[in-house]
Amino acid sequence: MNKIIEIPFPIPFYTQRVTEESWKTDGFSDLQEGFSWNMRGCGIASLRMVIDGFLRQEGKLACEGQGAMIHKGLEQEAYKPGVGWIHQGLAKMAMEYGLLGTAHREKNVLDVGTEILAGNPCIISVSPRFAGGKPDENGNPYTKGGHLVVAYGCEFNEDGAPVAFLVHHPSCFLEYNWAAHWVPIEEFEASFSGNYIVFQKAEN
Repeated sequence: MNKIIEIPFPIPFYTQRVTEESWKTDGFSDLQEGFSWNMRGCGIASLRMVIDGFLRQEGKLACEGQGAMIHKGLEQEAYKPGVGWIHQGLAKMAMEYGLLGTAHREKNVLDVGTEILAGNPCIISVSPRFAGGKPDENGNPYTKGGHLVVAYGCEFNEDGAPVAFLVHHPSCFLEYNWAAHWVPIEEFEASFSGNYIVFQKAEN
């Protein structure tokens, strides 16, 4: 019988989508700035989910909104133009909220499953919409990575191998904001770059 494991506390879902109604409360300076980050906000949306999951567990106030956290990330050089959000930079940002984030490279699905089994949520690098290997609008296959989402649950088979992952997938497109989305292992492996950040409570 397969076994489903989720980390032992809820992870809220946040979108990276910025709208005319949300930009001000998100903490952007104006609507134009908010729209400029619509396609680039996955790393911060994912980080906010993880941070607030830990903070809510302790009864603490949530971290800042999407725009305010993007500003903080820029100040800390956690974002590199032309590259995107730097994993080590996002891990460093989490320290302010009492978390220890560790960036890993060239890992596999079992590594991610093992972290979840230990109760540690992960921000993972995957193809947008888990479309790895599938053709884009120009007929070219999507490569692995390029988008950051939160993995916080895993289904294991009787041999202890992952067969599906539970994720929060933020997007700038309304229809691709997937909360509590189960991804079959075939789609996961075709999209996972091997890079992720694991988070746990920092020791005092």
